[in-house]
Amino acid sequence: MAIKQKRILSSSYFSAATPGKPIRIKVDNVARFPAQLKAFGFRKTDESGTRILPSICNKYAARNAEPYFTVDKTLPKEEYTQPVYWTRHEWAGRDETREVTELTFMTKERYHRDYYSPFSVSFTYVAGDESYIVSDDIDYTSNNVEKLMNTVNMVLGAFGECVIDFEQEQKTIEQRRLNWDILPPGEYPWEQVKDTLTEITKHNKKTQAVMMLRNCEEIYDANPDFVAYGRSGFRGYAVFGFKQKGIYVLESAFPNNATYVLGGDWETISKLSKAEILSQNLHRARIIHDANWGKNFKRMMEEM
Repeated sequence: MAIKQKRILSSSYFSAATPGKPIRIKVDNVARFPAQLKAFGFRKTDESGTRILPSICNKYAARNAEPYFTVDKTLPKEEYTQPVYWTRHEWAGRDETREVTELTFMTKERYHRDYYSPFSVSFTYVAGDESYIVSDDIDYTSNNVEKLMNTVNMVLGAFGECVIDFEQEQKTIEQRRLNWDILPPGEYPWEQVKDTLTEITKHNKKTQAVMMLRNCEEIYDANPDFVAYGRSGFRGYAVFGFKQKGIYVLESAFPNNATYVLGGDWETISKLSKAEILSQNLHRARIIHDANWGKNFKRMMEEM
């Protein structure tokens, strides 16, 4: 079924699907949309079979890539801690003041929030005479209706059209999941790493970017074996690998987040979806972004 519009508001577009069977969302002849393809997270150098988590190019892509929440105003307000990067003037003596810029933490109140894992639907680029991109298989079940609608609207918001594919027999595609760019082996000064992190966080809010740089500098001071930067839907994330300890420290510039410490091997971790990475089942440690972050990070490194 071909759709050309801004979004869909009903699940009736999936009525031709067989319950329990997979549905895929496609954009055919995608070479017509070079700018949109780039904004979606693909690169000109990507080969056929490249599989990515789409970039956050619209609000539906945000729900696909990052945890989201709903607000429940029927419950009492709750306290939460918010980091704030601000500039103030402090007394310096002899009728003088000096300007101080610092990261501080403020306690506020807000209504209760229920958080949900991102949908984490990846797309694969398939080259050919009429190249196309296609989503992961999404089984047509009642639990996946919201996921299907969000995926369709994500694609419509990016390209203005899509095809809902109900066919059961599909061509086998050799996929290469590319969500991370690994810094080549070697020793790099922090300033070089900082420049890259500054570039990938330039669209984040100032406080979020400053906090990530502060945390990443301390992590880098612990001498990781390698650094990997997230691309496309993982943009704004960085991984620091400590092979001898068998841990991989994931840092993010997104709000309401934490530093995640994962165990295992990089080959496996690099293939995980965003939802899988953020799942508590895989964490060896989780360090909340608060005033005690530095102390807690050091203790974690000593204990691992």
